[in-house]
Amino acid sequence: MKILIVAATWMEVKLLIDEFDFVAEKTHFLYEYQLAGNRIDVLIAGIGTTFATFHLTTTLQKTSYHLVLNVGVAASFTNDLKIGEVVNVISEEFADLGVEEKRQFLTLFESGFMEGNEFPFENGILKATPSNGLMNLNKVRGITANKSHGENSSIAALKAKFSAHVESTEGAAVLYVCIWYGIPCYEIRAISNYVAPREVAQWNIPLALENLKTSVLEVLTKVTIAVH
Repeated sequence: MKILIVAATWMEVKLLIDEFDFVAEKTHFLYEYQLAGNRIDVLIAGIGTTFATFHLTTTLQKTSYHLVLNVGVAASFTNDLKIGEVVNVISEEFADLGVEEKRQFLTLFESGFMEGNEFPFENGILKATPSNGLMNLNKVRGITANKSHGENSSIAALKAKFSAHVESTEGAAVLYVCIWYGIPCYEIRAISNYVAPREVAQWNIPLALENLKTSVLEVLTKVTIAVH
């Protein structure tokens, strides 16, 4: 089985790849590993939708995979999710792609530039592949923006407009590319902080990354067993 793990930074997968057997450096961004007889490629796509879209598309043009796993940390809009908790993001929306008009932000769908059900969207939403019981994780909704929000006014606007639980800078881009290519894609993220005015002292990235490693390894084990 060939699986592609996509992350924005090395930091987000360092603990995970320590559990793999290294095979080769394919490019500066793409590395090949083995895990229990399965090929696991790891793509470090960079932060933001542009880098993620380019590097993922380039990779998928050259190699076919059975599954893509988008993994990393995320910020939570709700205190119902605890710092360090790992979640399965089942849907994504582009939160900063659209039009500003009369002191409000309109998405491409609200502004009429795109139809809500224009492929690969469903009512303006990108949906991840159903996990069908492979993950014992809370299912959440995500939004993707090219900046991490940290001002009260912009945070309030996001909460009022989107019914998202978490925010990342790549999730929607990865889903968009995978749906076009017809490749199953799961998004797994660990909560490192809350969407709030930036106070790094309240973040817990080490806990998030440790829990992320554990959860992704569990998913990889279940996925490969299900296929074999």
